[in-house]
Amino acid sequence: MKKTLLLLIFLLLSVVLIACNNDSQESQKKEETSQVSKENTKKIQTEINTVGNEEKFLPAFKALVIPEITLFSSEGNVKYLFDSSYGEVCWNNCDEFIHYIYPSIHSGDVEVGNRLQIDWSSLKPQPTGIHFIHVDNSGEYDSKEVSRKQKSPENTPLTITVDEEMIGNQYAFEFIWKDGEVVEGRSIMNFKLE
Repeated sequence: MKKTLLLLIFLLLSVVLIACNNDSQESQKKEETSQVSKENTKKIQTEINTVGNEEKFLPAFKALVIPEITLFSSEGNVKYLFDSSYGEVCWNNCDEFIHYIYPSIHSGDVEVGNRLQIDWSSLKPQPTGIHFIHVDNSGEYDSKEVSRKQKSPENTPLTITVDEEMIGNQYAFEFIWKDGEVVEGRSIMNFKLE
C-alpha cells in the first residue's frame, strides 16, 4: 500500500509539474506573440509614416506626361503639334539655386496670325506657378532671359497669337511646384519661332 501511495504521489507530482510546464510554455508563447505583435505594429507605423512622407514629394519626373504645344492657323485650323523640348531643372531637391542654360533648339515654322496653344493640363500634380520667358540666345555660349511674365497655372490651355516681333525668337515656359514657400520641382519647355 505504501508503494501504491508513493506511486500515486509520484503520478500526482508529475501531472502538476507537466501542468506547470505547459502553463510556463503558454505564458512564454503569449509573451513572444505579444512581442511579435508589438514589432509588427511598429513596422506598420513606420511604413505608414514613410508613405505619408513620400506623399509630400513629387512623383518621378519620368512619370510626368509632357505638356504640348499645338499650332493653329490664323483661320483656327489645327496644323500640327509644335516642336519643343521639355526637361527637368530640379526635382524633389531644389534647395540650391540652379542656373538654367537654355539650349539651342530647332525652330518651328509659323506665320503672323498663327496661334500657339500650350496645354499643361496633363501634368499631375498641376504646377503651382508658371512663367512665360523670352530668351535671347544670340550669344554663342550664353543665353539670357529678356523677359519673364507670370501666368496663371489654372489658365490651361493658354493661347498665344504670333505677331511679327515674336518670329525669330526663342521662348520657354517654366513650370514650378511649391509646397508652401519651398520649391519642390522645376521644369522647362523650350520652343523657337521661325
